[in-house]
Amino acid sequence: MLKTRFTKAVGAGLALTFFAFGVSAAEKEREEQDIAMTEVTVIGTRLATDVQKYPGSVTILSEEDLKSSSTVIEAMTSIPGVSTGLDSGRGMGQGYNIRGFGYQSEDRVIILQDGVRRSPSLFSNQISTFRSDNDLLKRVEVVKGASSVSHGSGAIGGVVEMTTKDAFDFMVPGQNYGMATKFRYEDNNYREGYVAFATAPEDQNYEVLIYGKKGVHGDRTLAKAYDAGNGIRSKNVDNDEDLRVLFIKGAYNFSDASRLALSYYDFSQDSEVTWQSLFHPAYSTVTGPIIGTLTQRDMVASYTYNPSNSNWINFGATTYTSEASYDRGYDYINAAGNPTKLDYENEDSRWGVRLRNEMTFAALTASNRLLFGIDYEKREEDAIYVLNGQVTDFGSMPNTYEDTGYFAHLESAFFDEVLTIQASGRFDSFDRDLKGRGKAYSGDHFSPRIGFSARVFDGFHLLGNYSESFRAPTPHETSSEGPLNRHYWYLPNSNLTPEVAKEFEGGFSYTRRDVFTPDGRIRIKAMYFDGKVEDMIVLTADHAGPVSPENTPYATYENINRVSRDGYEITAAYDSFRGGLNLGYSHINQTDDATGKKTPQAFADKATLTAYVRPLDSLRISTTINHWLKPDQNPETVLSGGQTYWYVRDSYTQANFLATWTPEIRSLNLFAKDLEVLVGVNNAFDQIYLNAREVETTSRVGKGRNIFFSVAAKF
Repeated sequence: MLKTRFTKAVGAGLALTFFAFGVSAAEKEREEQDIAMTEVTVIGTRLATDVQKYPGSVTILSEEDLKSSSTVIEAMTSIPGVSTGLDSGRGMGQGYNIRGFGYQSEDRVIILQDGVRRSPSLFSNQISTFRSDNDLLKRVEVVKGASSVSHGSGAIGGVVEMTTKDAFDFMVPGQNYGMATKFRYEDNNYREGYVAFATAPEDQNYEVLIYGKKGVHGDRTLAKAYDAGNGIRSKNVDNDEDLRVLFIKGAYNFSDASRLALSYYDFSQDSEVTWQSLFHPAYSTVTGPIIGTLTQRDMVASYTYNPSNSNWINFGATTYTSEASYDRGYDYINAAGNPTKLDYENEDSRWGVRLRNEMTFAALTASNRLLFGIDYEKREEDAIYVLNGQVTDFGSMPNTYEDTGYFAHLESAFFDEVLTIQASGRFDSFDRDLKGRGKAYSGDHFSPRIGFSARVFDGFHLLGNYSESFRAPTPHETSSEGPLNRHYWYLPNSNLTPEVAKEFEGGFSYTRRDVFTPDGRIRIKAMYFDGKVEDMIVLTADHAGPVSPENTPYATYENINRVSRDGYEITAAYDSFRGGLNLGYSHINQTDDATGKKTPQAFADKATLTAYVRPLDSLRISTTINHWLKPDQNPETVLSGGQTYWYVRDSYTQANFLATWTPEIRSLNLFAKDLEVLVGVNNAFDQIYLNAREVETTSRVGKGRNIFFSVAAKF
């Protein structure tokens, strides 16, 4: 009873009835596919909304979409409006960009796992990792564009929400307890395995999951040899990463209406990489590898209360603590015979509370859903850089962030959902403080949103949305001071104001079922967006002025007047049990109004094709082709060290293939009850891909061909 009551897709809000023991794999997948006919977005408004009726751009990655990749960032490659690359292929250093922002501007994209924010860079801008585990994720939702109404400061580019699995996901349906295991091997030097133990007795009110993973990354092979210096060309990237994940999750159902869930997530990665883990392919010939440990630890408690006889109470409360760090350095004897030792650690800790309640009621001839809530988070950040006993003062740390947001969202459906109107507002207050320095910055902002979905005829909807979001200046932008890198001497600027994004989206969607087969479905969605980012904060260097004591230019963060952003995203898909096809195309243009130049860089249009066929009930074969068109560069070149380099001016194509075999073995009375075997190859034709931000001579040409195999079983 309670077990069935709570087996629902986390974040989707749709009840999924678990399949009875003995149901065939084909019947199970057909039923799962029928349930998935209505994809639901939660992150866009925090109310479960059909993606086809949501007046914005959103993509949902399912468990199936995550299987062919070992990281979330790699899995996001085929999403319209998202670009990846810009890295050397390491697990802990990968580039990404969502509607104009990503690496080196991560605080303009909100990254969440179970509602807990991630800091992908940990301030250093030398890593870009979500510190997540694909095998633990039930789904990943990517909402693109201005979204502060739901999430507060930072959602200029968008929001990525990762939702973890629970005990039922690692058990054979119909059993009270179980064990699951998986092993994955990649010939481009990666292997991993996990073991999970789960229990959720039918006649009890609790469930428990214990999960552990071990992964090992070795040297990477790129798609093309690069110039490694001294007349040497190489395709290898020096790399050594050891991954460990521990996840414990439990829940207790006090009644059909009341539930408490607790989880502990512990991610640790020991590494021997380079100083700039995204950009540098080879170990330094002076210092050797940078040896370090990257960690992420989250503790989350969530409580829900939803009595079945009440339309006024659907209450949720979440509290969390989170700690992340990256501690690395080197120790060597220099040419003069003197020891040189560096220890550099970035720390990021936060705790927060989220409260929400959803009500449903009829008023003014409409059926209404009203959501309101409060978010509070306090974050502390620090960095300790010690070179030969001398401590570097960053000027902006240690610091604290304190954010409080009050939000409300009303959705009203008129004329039997012919017209649905969404109206939202969020008021945020923020405080930034430098500990012990007497420097503080505070402010507030109101973010409005209005959207609609209008059904013109069955399955066809017109969509429109206007929203605003903001980003408060960080302590690093207001207070960084001194020679913090080899390029600039930073000067503080306490007069920065928040960035504000204002964006309109408009388009249509079309859905039709029972196409060609009883389970066949067509989905089409096209969205155009046009907006601006006012007072965008950028680092501005004074190359013509006086130089610093280290003979580098002075630089400071400044607000520029306005950045314009426009583009479109189109998706078209046909799905059925026996086969399907998905097409996507995206375009983005983002420029500084004052100069007409691309900012913060240029982007390539991307076309994606995914197709699958099922020749047997137990066998699914699929392919994904990503094609990046020649980007429109402005400027087209960059001058560095007296030499002119061209930005990317070519198009690129990569193809992936995957075969999934799920034999029906339950009736054979074998020890294993569910078995899944994957065989695939990513970048099958060993083609390079250069992110549009790159110059043509870059070493970051993308990972080479990667053949992989995995086997997973439930017992």
